Amino acid sequence: MHTPESRSRSNPATARRPLAAERGFTLIELLLATALIGLIMAMAYGGFRASIRSSGSGEQLIEETNRLRVVHQFLRRQLSHARPLIIEQPDENEPPLRFEGERERIRFIAPMPGYLGFGGPYVQELRLERGEVGRDLVFAFAMLNGYEPGDLEDQAPITLLEDVGDALFEYLGWSEDREQVVWSDLWETPEQIPLAVSMRFDFARNNGLFWPELVTPVVIETGDGNLGPRSVEDIRMQMLGGRRDNRR
Repeated sequence: MHTPESRSRSNPATARRPLAAERGFTLIELLLATALIGLIMAMAYGGFRASIRSSGSGEQLIEETNRLRVVHQFLRRQLSHARPLIIEQPDENEPPLRFEGERERIRFIAPMPGYLGFGGPYVQELRLERGEVGRDLVFAFAMLNGYEPGDLEDQAPITLLEDVGDALFEYLGWSEDREQVVWSDLWETPEQIPLAVSMRFDFARNNGLFWPELVTPVVIETGDGNLGPRSVEDIRMQMLGGRRDNRR
């Protein structure tokens, strides 16, 4: 006689099967889970790096914009305060050198800001030099008191702007008949100072920054030998009269 218990043991179909929760994970499931976690982490890391790069580029853009603004203001201030003092006296029979202007170099005398100088006039030079990437705009200065030719090369200049591209310095002066004003990239009367100075750079950047053309009047008039002051408004009117139409 068979009891229900003995029939249960003798019939495999009625034996108890293990539950799914008791079976654990298969190797394929573990591999899929690992791959999914790795993909999520890679996406999160990529987004994190993108946010860091975006933040870094934004800070770099702000820093470069501020530098452009400061340099632009500094150049405008120094050039507008140029003084008709003698830099060099080459020979007794030759006129003194008060302002030297070329296509990519300017040498003049002006007071320095208080945080850079000790008061008094300074011989200052703006020029282009070969840099690590392209050409850089550099600034050199030396006190006028005791100045000797070559003093501007004794110390390393200050780099104002890097990789400025093509540059053009121009100077506003009177025509030979003194009936109109003209712009030229070579200042041919170094015993005088120009009415105004223009500085242009091909300062193209991938981030959209560009150099706004600097045109600044010089407050001293020397065209007729009179070294007295002139009003800025008079000089601006002359600049407008010869700004782009009259060029040598």
